Amino acid sequence: MTLLRVFLEKVSKTIRVSDREILRHISARRLSEGDDLIVCDGDGRAYLYKIREKSPTSVLLDLVEPVDFSPPSKNVIYAQALLKPRKLDPIVSYSTQLGVEAFVFFISRRSSIQDLDVVEKRLDRLRKIARASAEISMNRIPDIKVVPDLSTLLEQFSTYKPLMLYENAQERLNLDWLKNNDIRDILFIIGPEGGFEDEEVELVRERGGYILSLGDRILTSEVAGFVVLSLIQFGI
Repeated sequence: MTLLRVFLEKVSKTIRVSDREILRHISARRLSEGDDLIVCDGDGRAYLYKIREKSPTSVLLDLVEPVDFSPPSKNVIYAQALLKPRKLDPIVSYSTQLGVEAFVFFISRRSSIQDLDVVEKRLDRLRKIARASAEISMNRIPDIKVVPDLSTLLEQFSTYKPLMLYENAQERLNLDWLKNNDIRDILFIIGPEGGFEDEEVELVRERGGYILSLGDRILTSEVAGFVVLSLIQFGI
């Protein structure tokens, strides 16, 4: 069985944990004294701990040894033009499990939501979702932030190579393309339900980005993101 992963801000030789959510996960896994689990600090470091004591209100953990995880082959930032708030939850949940380093939400010209405050008010919820998903399959919690527009997005992440999905693009994003274009730091950009305007596409092209499609099949914005991540994480 895969060991349970929990996230704590500070780690030490011995840790007393009383967080109700963590205790709930420990009980759900039926872990007892002498069982092991992984403690992550949220920045990519992880440690093997053993449960020394367990009570209904806390557990006492002893450090066993650091745990080495293989670094990701790609550093991926998921940039999503604003959608209806309820659609952001599954994007964060499932994409975290697929290895996203960070999420950035921005307003595009055709976004159905044109107010960043809508997402700002939801950030705490989205971060909790990211944390819960990271406990399943990651040793770090992805960052989540919002920026006002596409231009700001490209400026703030200028060290990443932009990959914009655009339905009218001539090049197709597939396994062959990824193998022929070995990019380590990727900023992939997904549009709203109405897609991107030509000026936005040209802006990405001017910044040295790739404009790509996923073929003839019409996908919703959130599903398109999962397809891209699957290609990047499992196809290379």
